[in-house]
Amino acid sequence: MLLEFTKMQGVGNDYVYLDARHQRITQPQKLAQLLSERHFGIGADGLVLILAGTAEADVTMAMYNADGSEGMMCGNAVRCIAEWLYTHGEMKGDVCRIATKSGVKIVRRLRDHYYSVSMGTAQVGTVDFAGITGLTKVQVGNPHVVWFPNFAIKNYNIKRLGQRIEHSKIFPDGANVEFARVVGDNVLEVRVWERGTGETLGCGTGACAVAVASVVRGLCNRERLIKVRLPGGELVVDYASEQVRLLGPAYEIFRGVIEVEVQDED
Repeated sequence: MLLEFTKMQGVGNDYVYLDARHQRITQPQKLAQLLSERHFGIGADGLVLILAGTAEADVTMAMYNADGSEGMMCGNAVRCIAEWLYTHGEMKGDVCRIATKSGVKIVRRLRDHYYSVSMGTAQVGTVDFAGITGLTKVQVGNPHVVWFPNFAIKNYNIKRLGQRIEHSKIFPDGANVEFARVVGDNVLEVRVWERGTGETLGCGTGACAVAVASVVRGLCNRERLIKVRLPGGELVVDYASEQVRLLGPAYEIFRGVIEVEVQDED
C-alpha cells in the first residue's frame, strides 16, 4: 500500500508522521519498525499517527518507538504535530489541543517553528540502582530516571547503564534515562537513552525531567527559565509553577509517499 508521510524533527528527535484520518493504517507497531529503519526505511526515532480529535482536543496523537512499542507522550512530537497542523491550515489561531495517552496538551505557537507545550505536573522520587544512590525518578508524561554524575558526559558510553535501567524489573514498563551536568547558570547539558529507541539527539519529556530534577536537587533556580542543551539542540523548560512548560522548535524535513507491505493479522 502507498502511504503519504511527513518527516519532522524537534532538536533532532525525528519521527515519521502519518495522517491516519485520511488513510488506512494497519499494524502500527510493525509499521513503526519498518519506517524507522535507517538503512531500509525512511529512518526515524519512531512513528507518530495523527488521529481524529475528541470533545476536548483538535486531534489525537499516537506514537510508537522504533522498536514498535507504544509510547505515552513525546514533547518534541507534540510540537511537531502543532507545526503540521499550522502548515496544513488546520490550526485555529496560534493554539491547538492535542490528546495523548498522558492527557490533553495545550500547544501554543510563539513564532515561526517555535512552540510551547503545557506538560502537566511532575511526580518526583528517588531510586538506587547498580551502586548509584539517590537517582531522581521523574514522571512527566513518561517515566524517567535522571543521573547527575560527577564527570563529563560528552564522551561517556551511556548505552550500558541506559539499557540496564530501561529494562530493570524496577520499571516494569521501561524507563527513559537522562545523564545530566550543570554547565552554566541555569544551563544543563543532557544526553538521553530513550526506552524503545536507544540514544536520541533530543527528548522533550526528558528535558522536562532533568529540569525538574535539577530544581529538586538545588542545582537550578525554578524562578527562571532552565536551558537544556541536548546533542540535537536546545530546549527551554519553565518550572516556575507546578505546571511544567516546554519550549522548543519544530521543523518539517520533507514529505513523500512510500510503498510498504504490512500483512494484516489473522
